[in-house]
Amino acid sequence: MFKFVGFLLLMIWSQAVCGDDVTDGTELVLSFLVHRHGDRTPMGSSLALSTDPVALEELSAPYGYGQLTLAGKKRAFELGKFIRSRYDELLSDNYNRSEVFIRSTDVTRAKMTILSALAAIYPPTGKNWNPDLAWEPVPYTTVPLKYDFNTASVNCPTYSTASTSLYLIPDPEYTAKYSDVLAALSNQLGFDISNLPVVVYALYDVYASQRSLGLPLTPELEAIFDDIEEAAGDSMDLSFGNEAYIPYQAGVLLDEFYTYANVAISGVNTPRLRIYSAHDFNVFSFEAVTKVNKQGAPRYASAYSLELRRVTATGKYVVLPVYLPSPGEDVVYLQVEGCDVLCDYDQFVALTEVNARDIDTWREECGFTEDLVADESSFE
Repeated sequence: MFKFVGFLLLMIWSQAVCGDDVTDGTELVLSFLVHRHGDRTPMGSSLALSTDPVALEELSAPYGYGQLTLAGKKRAFELGKFIRSRYDELLSDNYNRSEVFIRSTDVTRAKMTILSALAAIYPPTGKNWNPDLAWEPVPYTTVPLKYDFNTASVNCPTYSTASTSLYLIPDPEYTAKYSDVLAALSNQLGFDISNLPVVVYALYDVYASQRSLGLPLTPELEAIFDDIEEAAGDSMDLSFGNEAYIPYQAGVLLDEFYTYANVAISGVNTPRLRIYSAHDFNVFSFEAVTKVNKQGAPRYASAYSLELRRVTATGKYVVLPVYLPSPGEDVVYLQVEGCDVLCDYDQFVALTEVNARDIDTWREECGFTEDLVADESSFE
């Protein structure tokens, strides 16, 4: 009898501990979310990197290069369901512009992704405007790539010039760590990439697109795909995680978070959910500027958000970094270097402000000018 009671108490205690969440005892005040677009076809410039360029070209033809696929729309819809579920308390059933701000890069796959996600965030409720169409029109905003702080590769000469050189810099530590992966990739390509670590991410990117379209890699590469993905994350860190240049990639985003967090803390009305539909490098670089433990190469429709929360017992404002590896997976709570998981807001600012840039400073440091000719080919 005593053993049974003890076992029962142990079970109840275990469930209580496992059921605890770091958000317990906090009130969500604002969420600032950046997500990658859904599955897409490869970029035309990367087609040659495929293990079967001819087949991949045929699979891409119905969409065009660099475009959201059927799988991408479905994954984006699942992302929208996640956003509605996690941030339901910030949103009305129907779209209300005072509650949410939505911005996309001026790239078709990003714009189609947010449209697909919004279909899940705001499904028709009550009396539908069109009974034959289970969809509500919801607006988003965008700006030309030349003026978008989320597309530094085309409008920030300081960064774009530096990033080109980063592709040519060898990294002995990386080469030693991923020698087997580099050997397999070099064998596939027909030339040695051991001293070109950043190329690994480019290969992973086209391979991920290829597999999403239902075209498997060679048996050798399929067997080590998880290793390729890990190597791609570290490869990405060499270019998009470089501390000297991350302020040009996501410094303005970070500054915007400060701006709207301060507004929310002051009690002034502001949209409490801000969504930025963007790309893998935006998710990665936003992690980098906030000094969290980066989660590797962002998968399709992955998302990273900063949640501003208020501790109900003390009134203190804290920041919780939240990462969604892929729609349908569990979120991961990240930790700012030098801070608790629930990071005191003022401490968060103190730890990260070295990476923040207001838009005017960003343009000045970038070397942006109105007559700048922006090469948008990397987004086509």
